[in-house]
Amino acid sequence: MTRLVHPRIVAPVLAALLAIGVAGCTAATTPSSSEPNPSTSAPDDSASADPAPDATTIGATCETLLAPDAYVELEAGGLEARAPTLFDPIAAEIADEGGLVCSWGRPNTDNVVDVAQLAIGDDESRWMSALAEAGYEQDDDPVPGGYRGRPDAANGISPVVVIETGTLTYVSTPTYAAFLRPAS
Repeated sequence: MTRLVHPRIVAPVLAALLAIGVAGCTAATTPSSSEPNPSTSAPDDSASADPAPDATTIGATCETLLAPDAYVELEAGGLEARAPTLFDPIAAEIADEGGLVCSWGRPNTDNVVDVAQLAIGDDESRWMSALAEAGYEQDDDPVPGGYRGRPDAANGISPVVVIETGTLTYVSTPTYAAFLRPAS
């Protein structure tokens, strides 16, 4: 006559924590728009703080970064917004520079789509060097301006980085590179 009440309690608590975690991730992109003034007074921080305001200036959010069809496809595939876990060196560097980082995943699987975007302005040559060091090669498939990274050892999928209009965008799954909205 022993009942396990814990699973009934644990599931809603975990759902609430996940919702709070996701809300915390998306909220992190909005305060960056209030950081431009402090970052200009600190020269050492300006290189890493400037991209986040530029990313918000172009209007990018996790809800608008991709075309509407992409969100339909994410939902149809059972992928939900989640906290990002970045393994690719380019994606990690975009995050370190204050870029917008979005992630969707299917619960209890390793099926994940990560997208990271950073306004780079005229700093394209530095990023070209970083791409070469990370093993990325120019490949206009699936989109023009694309660079393919090394295939993931676990799933064989090559990430794509797209450079367009002063913006650098990392996409962990090449299919979603075609869904990127113009950065301007």
